[in-house]
Amino acid sequence: MKKLAAIVLALFALSSPAVADEDDLPMDGGEQTQVVPHAVVENQLDPRAAEPIDMSSVKITTMTPADEFAAATTPLAVALMLGSVGLVVFTLVSQSRRD
Repeated sequence: MKKLAAIVLALFALSSPAVADEDDLPMDGGEQTQVVPHAVVENQLDPRAAEPIDMSSVKITTMTPADEFAAATTPLAVALMLGSVGLVVFTLVSQSRRD
C-alpha cells in the first residue's frame, strides 16, 4: 500500500509541472496581446494638472498625528483610571463595613 501511494505521489509530482506549463501558453503558439483602454479624464486638458489648493482649509501645526491622538485620548484614560480607583476604594470601604 505504501509503495502504491509513493508511486502515485511521484506521478503527480512529475506530471504537475508539465501541466502547469501547458496551461500558461496560448493555444496557437503565438504571443498573447492585451489591449489597455485609454484613461478617461474629467474634462481636463492636462491629465497631470491638479485643482488649485484652497489655502483657507490648510492647517499648519507642529503636532504629529500621534500627538493629536494622545491629546484626544488622554482625558478618556484619566477618567477610566479615576473610575477604577473609585471602584477599588468603594469595594474596600464596603468590605470593611461588613466586618
